[in-house]
Amino acid sequence: MDIRKEFEQTIVVKQNEGDLNARLKLSALLRYVQQISTDHCTEIGVTTEDYARTHSAFLLAKTSVEVYDEIKVGECIRLVTHPGNAVKAVYPRYTEIFNDAGKLVASVDARWILVDTESRRIYRHMPEDLNLRFDNDSVPMHEDVSVPKEKEAEQVGEETIRYSRLDTNHHLNNTEYADIVCDYLPPELVCEKRISKLILHYHQEVKLGESIKILRKEREEGWYVCGALGEKKAFEALLCFE
Repeated sequence: MDIRKEFEQTIVVKQNEGDLNARLKLSALLRYVQQISTDHCTEIGVTTEDYARTHSAFLLAKTSVEVYDEIKVGECIRLVTHPGNAVKAVYPRYTEIFNDAGKLVASVDARWILVDTESRRIYRHMPEDLNLRFDNDSVPMHEDVSVPKEKEAEQVGEETIRYSRLDTNHHLNNTEYADIVCDYLPPELVCEKRISKLILHYHQEVKLGESIKILRKEREEGWYVCGALGEKKAFEALLCFE
């Protein structure tokens, strides 16, 4: 089954999705992108039942969020998402966010992988029974999704994963990482400055009851934040401010 090259939705930003400055939280923006991706697949007939039947799920490997202007509570925004065919088992999806005046205010470059939910191995080819094929050989744009290597980050806290942060894959939902990154930066920074870019790398699943050590380091281009699960990195992030 072929999928349209793009799919769009219009959303009004709700009060509970804003921060103390009435700006849309990054986590809420990522939830919009996650939902439109799911709705896009559902619209062409691939449902949660199909994923369950084929023991498959899309997991986010990397994402980059660019914020060009404020998105405020009460605003009407339009999301346009563009999926692409797999490149070495990675499915790119680029989503643009426009305000009511038609101005591009944010964009999200997401790199998804399809996994076998039983073995947790990456599918190198789409399962035949899933019947989902994208007709885009490439998405409109690719953003820089690289996170600088940092060996001198210091621990600033520890986060234990509770019920409220889980999703249907029984692990920490990809959108929750944005809140964790912001929570462990200096309050005067995240409360007063406007976030311009967030890059997240998801290295390892984090499950209920597990604790990750949060490390951070200020760099010239922004703040590096890492979550360590034992000796391994569960995630790495770079957060930049305007």
